[in-house]
Amino acid sequence: MSLTLAELSKLAIRSAYSQDWEKAVEFNSQILNQDSKNIDALLRIGFAHLQLQEYSKAKNVYQQVLDIDPINSIALDKMILVKEKKTEEFIIPDSESLLKESGTSIELNLDILTKGVTADKFKFDEDLVYKLNGKTISIHKNDPRLSLINYLPEQYVKYFIKALNLKAEINVKFIGGKDKKVKIIITSSESVFPSEKQDIKPYVKGMSESEMPEMTELTSDNDEDAKRLLEGEEAANEQQES
Repeated sequence: MSLTLAELSKLAIRSAYSQDWEKAVEFNSQILNQDSKNIDALLRIGFAHLQLQEYSKAKNVYQQVLDIDPINSIALDKMILVKEKKTEEFIIPDSESLLKESGTSIELNLDILTKGVTADKFKFDEDLVYKLNGKTISIHKNDPRLSLINYLPEQYVKYFIKALNLKAEINVKFIGGKDKKVKIIITSSESVFPSEKQDIKPYVKGMSESEMPEMTELTSDNDEDAKRLLEGEEAANEQQES
């Protein structure tokens, strides 16, 4: 079964995050097999070739972009690098540039509760472990101790439990952070999260640490809050059914 353009775009972007440029070329090439004039995919391939110092290949790809869009500023700028046989520093973009499919993913900021565990102990795209604790969801690092990161905020617990009830495939991954603050992305094979509009963009430079948005501080109080939220919802549902 072939992957959709959205799925391939997500894989291509994640490959770039991991700086696996060969994989980035592979996934973007698959996009072009379905859509030969996809400028975003062409720009991503060109950038990957630049990072691999494959200048002649990069030139050919950027020329394809200019054949489609003669005033494309990104391709014009990159052609200068190709001519000078230069690469440019790749700064991991902010996670907002990840492709998110409507209703199937959500990004959250959490404070790490476990002592001795900081964001530098994680790798980008690292799988995390979730646990259903009664009616709360806790998120853990996949280490021998299953170190607790934190509990999901109460407003998202109901969506997570809905996905579980639908027997959806759920993945939780680490995508960034600093010190005791981490950013995670939760994806579900079923559309359960509030929808967000998200554009597919070529690789962009991200924000510096000083420009990072403030992350919400969470505590274990979320455990009781989540219980109260879901108990209230269940009571309301029972009243409606009766």
